[in-house]
Amino acid sequence: METFTLEPDAQERISVEELGSLIFKILKRNLSTRKRITSYYRESLQSIMSLELLRLPGGGEIKRHPSFERKFARAVQMLRDKSLIMQDYTQPHAQEEFVELTENGEKMESEQFLPTVESSDKMIDEIESSAGPLDEVAEVYLRESLETFKSNFLISSAFCLGAMSERYILLLAEAVEADLNDPGISRVYSNCRSVKHYAKFISDNLNKLRRKHPGNDVIFRELDTMINTLSGYYRMTRNEAGHPEFVPNIERLILELALRTVPKYLDTILRVMKLLIT
Repeated sequence: METFTLEPDAQERISVEELGSLIFKILKRNLSTRKRITSYYRESLQSIMSLELLRLPGGGEIKRHPSFERKFARAVQMLRDKSLIMQDYTQPHAQEEFVELTENGEKMESEQFLPTVESSDKMIDEIESSAGPLDEVAEVYLRESLETFKSNFLISSAFCLGAMSERYILLLAEAVEADLNDPGISRVYSNCRSVKHYAKFISDNLNKLRRKHPGNDVIFRELDTMINTLSGYYRMTRNEAGHPEFVPNIERLILELALRTVPKYLDTILRVMKLLIT
């Protein structure tokens, strides 16, 4: 049986939409039969959280990240709002934690909720149609990451994903330095020696960019989130894959979730760069 365990760091990174996709996928699988399995009901939300997402294969419990229960509740509410699940009134005392699929939920395939990573051409076309052409080097890395993921070469995929992100951090830092055009800022930029430094350089100058480009608070907030979450994950995963002290254990599920975030990540960076360069 496919497992969906989430370690604390994955619990923190996963979005509400991605978590909703996992819950929906588990329900689709569990509700294919109405048989009770082990010591819990397949349609129990609390059991899905405790015994599916937060349970190790050997039976041990995974520590919960402080944000996870609230995120789980929001993901469940999203499924209700989308009319994919509803309360199962056949259960004793009509407990809210027991749910069943609605007619819409029965019809929708789990992959339709949040499509899996399949076509590099499709993803790149969608990004470019929305945000403009990709940098040629970054596109090569992204395409290689998607293709190696499909072939289950997870270490290669993680490395290329990180390389793609690093390329855009360097390009974005360069655009920030040029846009602000300040000798002091340029000195700091010239002293950056790693991608981590360039990412910090971008974050440290976001307030200056907001003042210079008023009316763009939303895009700068989005960029701040991307730099402090996704780019850090992409970079650390690339480091683990590229400079391992031991063979890294890349979880396919977590890497797939990371690849799904790429369109939003690149769309945000490309829109900021367009703002700075024009």
